[in-house]
Amino acid sequence: MNDRAATVNDDTSRQAPPPGVVSGLFTEDWRVHGSIYSSPEIFRLEQERIFRRCWLYVGHESELPEPGDYKTTFAGTQPVIVTRGSDDGVIRVLLNRCRHRGASVCHDEAGTANFFRCPYHGWTYYNSGGLRGVPYDDAYTRLDRDRLGLTALPRTETYAGFIFTIFAEEGPSLVEYLGNAAPYLDLAAQAGPEGIQLSANSHKIGYDGNWKLQLENTQDGYHFAFVHRSYLAVLSDRAGTPPPVVPNLMANWRTADLGGGHSLGEDTTAAEVTARGLIGGLPFNVVVFPSLAIIGAQVRHVLPKAVDRTEVRLYPMMLKGADNAVNAAILRNHEEFNGPAGAGTTDDMEIAFFRTADGKAATEKDWVVMSRGLDTEKPGENGIVYGHALDELPHRAFYRQWRRLMEEEES
Repeated sequence: MNDRAATVNDDTSRQAPPPGVVSGLFTEDWRVHGSIYSSPEIFRLEQERIFRRCWLYVGHESELPEPGDYKTTFAGTQPVIVTRGSDDGVIRVLLNRCRHRGASVCHDEAGTANFFRCPYHGWTYYNSGGLRGVPYDDAYTRLDRDRLGLTALPRTETYAGFIFTIFAEEGPSLVEYLGNAAPYLDLAAQAGPEGIQLSANSHKIGYDGNWKLQLENTQDGYHFAFVHRSYLAVLSDRAGTPPPVVPNLMANWRTADLGGGHSLGEDTTAAEVTARGLIGGLPFNVVVFPSLAIIGAQVRHVLPKAVDRTEVRLYPMMLKGADNAVNAAILRNHEEFNGPAGAGTTDDMEIAFFRTADGKAATEKDWVVMSRGLDTEKPGENGIVYGHALDELPHRAFYRQWRRLMEEEES
């Protein structure tokens, strides 16, 4: 069996970016230029300097429980197949692109298959990537089958069941990359009696705006009392008393810069993560740079499509070994706040994405402010920096890493 898949190599023919594109976008008092959300050139550089060099979340092992299982998703803007080998059970990430004429070879979002067949000319590949068959191949006299398998990303690793991949052949391991964020993936993975599973699939949201807006909003405690006021009013009507959500956020939560672009919001009074506690959400939100968030009882995968187009996939976290009633309650809670008819996502879509995009069309004074809590940050252990729940510390955590990577080749 030919099990060889090509690997991604640096393309030396890529045009070098012009110098100085990123310089001047940040001020010392943490004003950030609005072009980071609207410039096609900056978006292109993000794909080169961030999404080709960072570990990217692409799925969870529970989505590929058996040999031959697969899912399709994206690594940055590039379509990929995350597949578990039929023969060896190894998880690989393959570019979803036929090596003949470039058509996609896998079209369903998930399934089980031993082979992927291109619909254009019938070239067939093993689900581990190797080229299996070429129709009417007698006309090819120079066909190097060993080099024409589906292109595999050079490194794919899992941590606590979360699958990550990377275009770079060398560099930090996944554990090194996760750093201070790793313990929070461990906690999420241990939320259920036997772990977690993304068996409820996902629903998707899309908006005409930049991908970074979703990551900003995920860790923004400052907006909750304003954007979600109608939801808080519903909770108040149900209970006959104002809900403790905002007072608890103000009194008990804090934010943290975990390093490497990763950030955290956590309830300092929570002693442990339990299955029943997950119904109301984990006692923390964590963002793994650049495009993964775990928030409440949900895995959130942010997919940049264009400088002004983003897709977000929301996966409720089901608990293995928990009562059906517990998992049903997690789903109902997810639907109420994040579902298509829910309060939370629709609020955020309207205010954080649509109206933010509308406002950013006014470019005369094209700066945004991210300095809340800048002068009250407090250092902790392992290089972690802490702030208040409503501080913009997570935003600064994200953009410190964003800026470092984007400026790495500037001269």
